[in-house]
Amino acid sequence: MANNRPPRRHSGRFSDRFTNSLRRRAINARSPINPFVKYFLFFVNFLFLAGGILLIVFSSYILVEKDKAIDHIIYFMFDPACLLCLLGSIVTLLSLLGAYGALRENTGVLQAYYIIFSLLLLLEIVLIVLIFVFFFVEDAFADMGFYPEDTIKEAILKYRDDDDMRGFIDDIQDLLSCCGYSKDDEGYKNWNENRYFFCNTSDPNYRTNPEACSVPYSCCKINEGENINYQCGKDMLNPKTLNPAATINVRGCLKGLDEILKANIWIVGGAIIAIFFVQMVFIWFAKALISQIDEQMMKW
Repeated sequence: MANNRPPRRHSGRFSDRFTNSLRRRAINARSPINPFVKYFLFFVNFLFLAGGILLIVFSSYILVEKDKAIDHIIYFMFDPACLLCLLGSIVTLLSLLGAYGALRENTGVLQAYYIIFSLLLLLEIVLIVLIFVFFFVEDAFADMGFYPEDTIKEAILKYRDDDDMRGFIDDIQDLLSCCGYSKDDEGYKNWNENRYFFCNTSDPNYRTNPEACSVPYSCCKINEGENINYQCGKDMLNPKTLNPAATINVRGCLKGLDEILKANIWIVGGAIIAIFFVQMVFIWFAKALISQIDEQMMKW
């Protein structure tokens, strides 16, 4: 017996519902996480991580080879190997947080990266402001009872006690064409505070010390192509020496830095702004990725 019932028409309705469901799933499956932001943070921080580890290994090797004990803060501040090790540690920690947090989409780690980076940037801004106040606002630090010269003075006093500090001070004096630490035109007289260079011409035995009344050779004016005369600073602290400025740089290093800073203020300012901008880009990327991960988690 023939079946004369009309065919069912539910297949079209079912197909439409199935298609709409797939479309909704496809829309929900689209991740709000921007791949560029994620992998930019990862790869750049990974490169900094590698660089930070290299800095730590290199500086640690130097410290181990020297077998040097750091028993004073001044030795740490004026030892390039110690400063490199500190810089490498900060870079390694920060870039490890950034690379891991971005790759694993871990908001907790990224939050730590964001907060630490923001605090470092804030600290840098405060430090730069203090440096500009010191050089551009006369006696501002003295009015607050703070004297940055005292830190550098300590290095002058320990000049002969540590080879690394001696080399570091010599490099600074040569680079800035200065002598001593003060912020005036008679910085070379600061070396009178060092027991090896101390000048007391009233003492008949002062000549028994070959360095008495002298300044380090790095204070000397050396023309391009000339050989270094390691005795050029001899008797420069002696009151009988009439014109020490003809032979040595007499301005203090804070004075030299002040003059160089003011002469290149636009270049220095532009470089500082560029560095701050780059750091703010990383901070913004971290914050953006955190928001994108949170948005993705809300769909789960």
